[in-house]
Amino acid sequence: MGIKKEILKRFISDKFSLNDYLSVMYWFKNESHSSDLKTNMQEEWNNTGDIEGKTERLNKILQLLHKQINSERQYSLSLAGKIFHYFSKVAAIFFIPALISIAILYYLNRHPSKEVAEVFTEIHAPVGTRAKFELPDGTEGWLNSGSSVRFPVNFQKREVEISGEAWFDVPHQDSKTFRVITPYFNVKVLGTRFNVVAYKDEKTAEVILEKGKVAVLDKNEKLAAELIPDQEIIFDKLTHKLTKLDIDSESYNSWKDGLLIFKNVPMSEIARRLERKYNAEIILHGDSLQSSIFRATFSDERLDEICKMMSEVAPIRYKIHKRQKQDDGTFSQSKIEMWLKEEN
Repeated sequence: MGIKKEILKRFISDKFSLNDYLSVMYWFKNESHSSDLKTNMQEEWNNTGDIEGKTERLNKILQLLHKQINSERQYSLSLAGKIFHYFSKVAAIFFIPALISIAILYYLNRHPSKEVAEVFTEIHAPVGTRAKFELPDGTEGWLNSGSSVRFPVNFQKREVEISGEAWFDVPHQDSKTFRVITPYFNVKVLGTRFNVVAYKDEKTAEVILEKGKVAVLDKNEKLAAELIPDQEIIFDKLTHKLTKLDIDSESYNSWKDGLLIFKNVPMSEIARRLERKYNAEIILHGDSLQSSIFRATFSDERLDEICKMMSEVAPIRYKIHKRQKQDDGTFSQSKIEMWLKEEN
């Protein structure tokens, strides 16, 4: 990913987001971006006016920088922005070469503390929500309800860990693979769009490929399977067996767009995906209901609205149990029971 001026400007002005911070850290830790950084910083410095009390401020900045280099704690995002901001303006006054920031980076790389070398960040999507994210290499993605993605701030290795469900759009980089780590298998790609499902409390884990090609590796790093578009791998956590299926990837990945699309899908699968989205327990009574095939598309309707719609187009009756207040003040999970009308 090339350097974006608007991100640098937000970072310098101390009005940056977490993704902005991660992008700037990635640029500073990759020597291939040194020339662009030098050019952008030179432009910033040339446009900076005089600052009163420049000597006193420079001393304070150097003290802060020295403290940060020798600290065994993680970087503070706001402090990083301020140091970058002050240094750029002080450099303009003293005509310090633009390479000063590159020199600072060189020092940090040569004298890293153990804590700094292992700094990770984690993005969460709370239950009942979905969250969009962008990684330092330009990879974009979405997290489904109750999911998280964890990755190192120093994104030299394009590697992330996920819990729950995540969709990725990975830009191609020659000879530099992108990896997704789960407790059950790992996924290796060069450039592609795919979905990974790895919820701890579900019986299976999955990989769904939308575009490109992916390799699924076992935990010993041996190739377990390869996927082409519109294929899915299902990992059975009990037997450790992998099953490859031909599917419609659009219907499986539509959750990121706020849609749930079901095309000739058994009710058991519909219930599982509704449970995931709405943090609910759905009990299907009878094998006939579980195996019944449905076609449906849901947007952002409430769960009770979905139940009502399904009962109007299919011989289904249902009962919604009110959430109960727990001793700790929280409420129990939503619970819905369903039957076919001809069954008791």
